[in-house]
Amino acid sequence: MGIKKFAVILVSSLLLTSSLFASEPTKKELKEALKKESQPKEVLSQFERDYILLKKGQKEFENNFSWTYNSANQIFLASFAILDPVFLTVGEFGVENIRRHIFSDTMTLRYGFLDNLQGEISVPIIYRHDRYSKIGTTGSGNEEEEKTQDQFGLGDISVGLSYQPIRETDTRPAVITNLSFKFKNGKSPFDIDVDENGEMQDLPLGSGYYAVKFGVNLAKTIDPVVVFGGISYAYNIKENVDKTYYIDDDKNASTPPKKHGLEKVDAGDTISIVMGFSYAVSYNFSLGFQFQDDLTMSTYIWTAEEGKKKVTNTNLNSGIFKLTAGWALSENSSLNFNLGMGLTSDAPDFVFEVRYPIRF
Repeated sequence: MGIKKFAVILVSSLLLTSSLFASEPTKKELKEALKKESQPKEVLSQFERDYILLKKGQKEFENNFSWTYNSANQIFLASFAILDPVFLTVGEFGVENIRRHIFSDTMTLRYGFLDNLQGEISVPIIYRHDRYSKIGTTGSGNEEEEKTQDQFGLGDISVGLSYQPIRETDTRPAVITNLSFKFKNGKSPFDIDVDENGEMQDLPLGSGYYAVKFGVNLAKTIDPVVVFGGISYAYNIKENVDKTYYIDDDKNASTPPKKHGLEKVDAGDTISIVMGFSYAVSYNFSLGFQFQDDLTMSTYIWTAEEGKKKVTNTNLNSGIFKLTAGWALSENSSLNFNLGMGLTSDAPDFVFEVRYPIRF
């Protein structure tokens, strides 16, 4: 009986000891648990850079390739919102159909001045291809013509600051404010020659005016989901053009082209709202959804003949729904894919983006 009792006690002790060792977390499990704890912030970083600021002294380089396609009659593509309509109004002819491709490779450098203050500069390289059919609205011909144009070069450079005055807690979201300034160094539509038929001889790659943008973003972690939203206002600064175009309005060979003097352009300001969420599928992969709506006010021009004039069809509403995926390649780099689909007639048909940020 003593030996049996001793054997039972020994077996019970071994089972208890193995159970204790089995329940003790390994180093790998502890590292994965810590990684999971920080996962929502990593997911948000992959989804939308504006919401996660760099630490003091930290730097980040991001390469962002995008392909934007639009087939609508009215074109609204960020800084390209009012470029062509200005000239259409001056020349008084209509565009029947447009197929526009814009390929952009934007290189952005960010630097953390403080843990809650970050600066950045963005330089876009753009290739633009337009194919359109034109039907004249003046004269007696009403001839239809199809034409293609291509342009490659530097777009409008922008600089910005992001500041986080409020940190996220269990009961309140993080608050990040953004202030940016856009230059007009890209090829301006106001510097492009227009022939006597009112056609541009080249394609613009910039807006032709300076712009200031201010925004406020909110983000809240509900593990493993990050919910965010924000609003911004872009103020477009009035541009003095002072350019004269000679356009043959009546298409009559015996009548000289009519003089059109474009003095100023006041591009409509834009209010943007965004909301969405991102979900951590695994330790290094996330999926997200986002809705963005840009409301652009009407553009006004000043001509020598008529003075101040409202440009028709420039009060626009561009709504886009985005699907996003983020893949963390390492602790300092990730690969992100965005597919945006236009929801309104003023929005692009689709926008496809590939982003590769790397911190150092």
